[in-house]
Amino acid sequence: MTDEQFAPWKADAEAHYAQSVARTGAPAEAAAAEAAETYANLLPDGAETPGNHLWYAYDGERRVGFLWLKLTGTTAFVYNVAVEQDQRRQGYGRAIMEAGERWSRDNGATTIGLHVFAHNHGARNLYEQLGYVETGRKMAKAL
Repeated sequence: MTDEQFAPWKADAEAHYAQSVARTGAPAEAAAAEAAETYANLLPDGAETPGNHLWYAYDGERRVGFLWLKLTGTTAFVYNVAVEQDQRRQGYGRAIMEAGERWSRDNGATTIGLHVFAHNHGARNLYEQLGYVETGRKMAKAL
């Protein structure tokens, strides 16, 4: 991902993250603040933040999605992966994840992790098909 691509990507990704946080029951304003703080903390130097790798995925000339992962020692972590809305259910998500796994393994990772929101059933299903297993569960109750 180029520097010119980073700013619009970040704006879209941050907005999508805020929507996901809001779907957990957080007020929209609080969700937006959490998303802004999260992205500021995780990518303080933008696309040049050490250990972070951001890629767009293409099928020929057509951009079909993106992947953001961080490599720390022998651990890779997928912070964000998405397929363009009109390109979903065509195998691109699987291909992007598998490419990220290969890259991580080729660069010394022995494990890879991710977080998925409970409401994202499609992503959860894909990750389970790829062999990811649940390692914890965060729960909440509206009062």
